[in-house]
Amino acid sequence: MKNLITNTKTIHILFLIVGVLLLGSCKNDRKSTANNEANSEIEESIVEKEFLVGSWKDTSKSALHFTLLKNGTARSDNMKTLLYKNWKVKANQITFTIESIGNGTSSMDTITYNIEKLTRDELILKKGNYLSEYTKK
Repeated sequence: MKNLITNTKTIHILFLIVGVLLLGSCKNDRKSTANNEANSEIEESIVEKEFLVGSWKDTSKSALHFTLLKNGTARSDNMKTLLYKNWKVKANQITFTIESIGNGTSSMDTITYNIEKLTRDELILKKGNYLSEYTKK
């Protein structure tokens, strides 16, 4: 009878240890998830989005001027065949949705650029080896 009581206590202690270990590992998973969410927020906040809002003048010969609105929509300021529809930012990249209108046809496309420089008055975008420079109107 004494052996049975000892074995039962041992089993209870083992269950208690396993339970504590399981609870500890769950707690670490929650911390990991919280850290991943925090890292995601950091990744999305690299660029000052409010600096992007406004009208931008293309300083190249192309003169492809556009306006970015606070609600994520965009518009072309001086182009009738290349229409900016919306924009979004993640990390240091900006993605535009554009509509290209040709002779009786149109197509939608998304273009992503790296934001090389952003101040209140200057924007430099890079795609491959090509740099586009803009000043705030």
